Amino acid sequence: MSYKSPRSGLSQRKREVKLLLERVKNILSKYDYSFEVLNYPSSYRERSIDLVAVKDESRLLIRIKLGIKNIHKEEVNDLINAASAINAVPLVLNDEITIDSIVHERDGIYLISDRTLSNIVSCSPDIFLIQRRSDFYIRINSKKLERAKLERGLSLGELALSSGVSRRMMFDYLRNDTNVSLEVAERLIEVLGEDIVEPITIDSLKSGFIKTVPNLTAESDRILDTLKLDKNKTVTYKINKSAPDYIIITKDGCEISFVIEGNIEKVTMRDVVRKILETEKLTKILPSDIKTVVENDVKSFVLDELSACGANLNKILVVGRK
Repeated sequence: MSYKSPRSGLSQRKREVKLLLERVKNILSKYDYSFEVLNYPSSYRERSIDLVAVKDESRLLIRIKLGIKNIHKEEVNDLINAASAINAVPLVLNDEITIDSIVHERDGIYLISDRTLSNIVSCSPDIFLIQRRSDFYIRINSKKLERAKLERGLSLGELALSSGVSRRMMFDYLRNDTNVSLEVAERLIEVLGEDIVEPITIDSLKSGFIKTVPNLTAESDRILDTLKLDKNKTVTYKINKSAPDYIIITKDGCEISFVIEGNIEKVTMRDVVRKILETEKLTKILPSDIKTVVENDVKSFVLDELSACGANLNKILVVGRK
């Protein structure tokens, strides 16, 4: 029996992560998404966000993950917070998901394979299933549902009875596109035809995320006071395992600021500069700026380092903390 050291196993996993990341990048490039890869923290295992992608109004926040059981609560919270702040869909690309065209919903985020990502961003007409725990759901188009109901001369009560749901629930199906259980979808299709079924899209995933996302906003009066921002006009989201420490948005959602708290008790100043440079990548694909809070006596050092690295100081505000 040959011996494999823990280091060789770790190297293999790194290669697998890199290969999956490359496949994701190729998919996004093929379908004209602009994207940036975040490499902070430097240890893959310590970060929660690997890639941010944008195309028109579609925004994706992606974590590359090996092993479906190794998704930690802190990673989930970061994905939810960051996606809420920048109006994105939180996705985990997982190597253990082998069934295509199924989106696994877990704790408010979505787990998919790279092939399912390709189908979604290419607007494939294939029917996708949403899996939530052990149950499966299919998306129903409310307008097509209403049209098919009228064409067949069915009343609300008759349609509710034939599909096995309440009148109130059927009324909701007719008002808004929604995900219904596989059992209900099969009954509706039997009565009204397959045309009422809609493929899962980035927009439908975003809609589902907005409906179910928990409120994980942060209390950060000290940061807001230092930056002279009004907490009554802004919403703050805490990020624990990525380059920015906070994302602050105006309550109308029009302005995004990535905030870095340069606390020298936790990170070195060179690490703060790395955090800023990694966060600067996001400003290339999102209308945003960067605000950094550091001790007064290291402010000039941070600015000099950023200038030497060619950072765009027009988008970066470094504030000295008294």
